[in-house]
Amino acid sequence: MSLFAVINADIVASRRMAGRERHEGQLFLKSALIQLNETFAADIEAPFMITKGDEFQGVLRIFSVVHAVMDKIEQMIYPVDLRFGVGYGQVYRLGSDITIEMDGPAFHRANEALKLAKKKKYSVCFQTNLTEFDDTVNTIYLLIQAIKRGWSDLNYKRYWRYKDLGTLRQVAEKEGVSTQAVWESLHQSGALDVMKADQAIHRMLQHFELNYADR
Repeated sequence: MSLFAVINADIVASRRMAGRERHEGQLFLKSALIQLNETFAADIEAPFMITKGDEFQGVLRIFSVVHAVMDKIEQMIYPVDLRFGVGYGQVYRLGSDITIEMDGPAFHRANEALKLAKKKKYSVCFQTNLTEFDDTVNTIYLLIQAIKRGWSDLNYKRYWRYKDLGTLRQVAEKEGVSTQAVWESLHQSGALDVMKADQAIHRMLQHFELNYADR
């Protein structure tokens, strides 16, 4: 039995945007989703697409790449603020491999997760078949959210740049600053702690995928 991860997401507070700003944001999001589908093509079961207005959805074959996908789309459309609901389980096809022609427990859980994220003002919420897992991973995301809340534009850009390039030296050369300045910035902002949490979440998703079947 194949299990899948469904990601539902929306733009936070999009309804308060002016008409033109909202339209431009949707065009920006559509372009980013095209790039996302290309980047993660090998892991995608149903491509990410806008489902209505400010919401989008996609299906992944590999649970352990969920965090990487969410992090990448956030990076692509920053500073637009996103909120995610993730469900895991069976998927039923009603026709072609697009999300609007699919259904099943993974979709129901993703919908409920996004509703809860909106209600609780979470940036990320998981619903799987295991409450203990959901509680743990959702708590880690809450802590990440609390750290990021105090970040400046530079903190975000440096965090993603360090993840992309992999070394302090490369980031420093890219920005024309010292490696000490880069390290101090990453350390003081809590970005290094967020990266440790990123790695922990990836391991948790891998472990869950390998050890738990749908219940």
